[in-house]
Amino acid sequence: MNRNNPNLKLLTISIINLLLEDFIWSLTKTDQSASLGYMLILIIGWIILVIATGIIIYKDKIKLKFWNLLLFIFSTPIPFILFISITSEEPIVGTQEYNKNKHRIKEITYKNRKEYSTSVDSTSEDYPVPLNENYHLDSIIYYNENGNIIKTTHLK
Repeated sequence: MNRNNPNLKLLTISIINLLLEDFIWSLTKTDQSASLGYMLILIIGWIILVIATGIIIYKDKIKLKFWNLLLFIFSTPIPFILFISITSEEPIVGTQEYNKNKHRIKEITYKNRKEYSTSVDSTSEDYPVPLNENYHLDSIIYYNENGNIIKTTHLK
C-alpha cells in the first residue's frame, strides 16, 4: 500500500468506533435511566478497539503519518470526549417525577433553575404512568446563588 494512503484496517476500526459511539449515544438519549450501563458498554468497546488498534499498528508496522494519524485519533475516545465537552448542556442536578391533577409531572433541577413539565396523557390510579413519554414544558423557576427565586416563567 502506498505510504500516502490511509491504512484500510485503521479506517475500518475508526468507522466501527464512530458507529459504536453514535449507537450508544442515541441509546443514552432515548433511555436516560440506563445511560450508566450504556456508558459501561461504550468503555468496554473502547478498550477492545484501542487494543485492536495497537495490535494492528504494531503487527503491520504502520507509520503514523497524516492519514494514519488521523485514523488513529478517530479510533480512540478522544473525538467523542471532545464532542461531548463542546456540546454538553448544563448538567442536571436531579430529576423527580410524580402524579398531580391526573397528569405526570417531571421536575428537572439544574444549578440555578427548575423546569416543570406535564405529561400530555392523563394518569389514573389504575394507570399511574402515562402511555407515552410526551411532555410539555409548563414553567421554569430561576434561582439566585442564595436559593431565592429570581423569576418564574409560565409557558402554556
